[in-house]
Amino acid sequence: MDKRVLRWLSIILPIGFWLMVILLSGKLFGEKHTPIENAFSLSMVSVGAIAFSTWVFRYIDRREADIKRRATQLAALNSAALALTTELDLGVVLQKVVDISRELVNARYGALGVLSEGEDYFEQFISSGISSDHRATIGPPPVGKGILGMLIKEGRPLRVDSLDKHDRQTGFPPNHPIMKSLIGVPIVSKGKVIGDLYLSDKIAQENVEQPNNQKIISFEDQDQQVLEMFAVQAAIAIENAKLYRQVQELVVLRERERFGMDLHDGIIQSIYAIGLMLDDTQRRMANDTETSSERIVQAIHGLNDVISDIRNYILDLRPQRFQGRDLIQGIQELARAFKANTFMSVNLNLDGVDPEKTNPQQTVEILHIAQEALNNIRKHARASSVDIGLVEQDGMLSLRIEDNGVSIDLEKAEQSKGDGLRNMRERAVALGGNILVENRKQGGTRVLLDVPLVEELEIASQ
Repeated sequence: MDKRVLRWLSIILPIGFWLMVILLSGKLFGEKHTPIENAFSLSMVSVGAIAFSTWVFRYIDRREADIKRRATQLAALNSAALALTTELDLGVVLQKVVDISRELVNARYGALGVLSEGEDYFEQFISSGISSDHRATIGPPPVGKGILGMLIKEGRPLRVDSLDKHDRQTGFPPNHPIMKSLIGVPIVSKGKVIGDLYLSDKIAQENVEQPNNQKIISFEDQDQQVLEMFAVQAAIAIENAKLYRQVQELVVLRERERFGMDLHDGIIQSIYAIGLMLDDTQRRMANDTETSSERIVQAIHGLNDVISDIRNYILDLRPQRFQGRDLIQGIQELARAFKANTFMSVNLNLDGVDPEKTNPQQTVEILHIAQEALNNIRKHARASSVDIGLVEQDGMLSLRIEDNGVSIDLEKAEQSKGDGLRNMRERAVALGGNILVENRKQGGTRVLLDVPLVEELEIASQ
């Protein structure tokens, strides 16, 4: 029913009820009233009905306005929460928090103080409501003294209707806008205060769209409640942004580690092998020019491959050395290159292994491990022969590389600053497998790698 109709009914019904009482009293009890008495009674009833109706509907109007304002603020709060969840950049999130909080309570100015780890001063102070040029003229941002420091120390909401009358007020610095009122709420995450939100000078709703004629009013309980709810959403958004930044930093760190590992296991080892080849060619040049020429051509091709790898690293691609080759082809290529560069005998046992059961990522990681093991033999073992074997059993792929040279000093190798063994272990872990480096009883070193044959295994180093 329309509220206007209800207003009239609240006046008409009491008057009608009064008329009914007058008629019934005359008929049932024989009471008679003079016209003046009736007129006086009618006027009193009418005035009372009108006064009561006015009071009731004024109260209803106020409640309705409060409900509408509450609904508007809750809708704005919901929109604000959605706006925060769509942003992951920490700097943007912090600025959005203070901008949105101003809109929620119609505040002229706003600020967000991000607390230090010790929660005793502002590490950052983000403002809203004044231009960046104006902000630059004010001087250094506050660190959390005076009234602002009260919220830091007490950790609970703060409302001040008259800043100039507060005993903790220390005045404003030059060029700072004069502020009349203040409301502040802490931003709490996991039981710890991570920041404080400050709003100043609430603008009356009817003056929001009138920049030159804005009436400043006091903040209310409802404003505090909305800000406290928003502070919960802000804390979640800030923590999400911090976690996202940490994840991005971790991704960069892991990519740097992978880059360094690939450089060590791929490019540097390839350049080292080319250097050995050219060193041997230099000794042969006087007596065997034909072989020397062939080796120089091989070195040129090898350097071209290295250049291609470096170019692909710069373009953030995987190295090309093992691309397009399955596991068997890659092991055979490593064996041929090793034999050509060292003149050691190489015995391969690759029968019974299906290369299709390893995906490209697994293949590249296994070949890098094999390459590092062979490079260690070439540099340190002083061996004459190497055995390389691949075995597939019970869903596991086992790679065995062993030599007949000088046994590895495991304690010394662990203390070495080199990356070889560490890279091999990290690649094995990334494959979900394990690696064992041990001495052979008859002399030499054995490297055993066991990897689960799970297609599309997620490589942790990616």
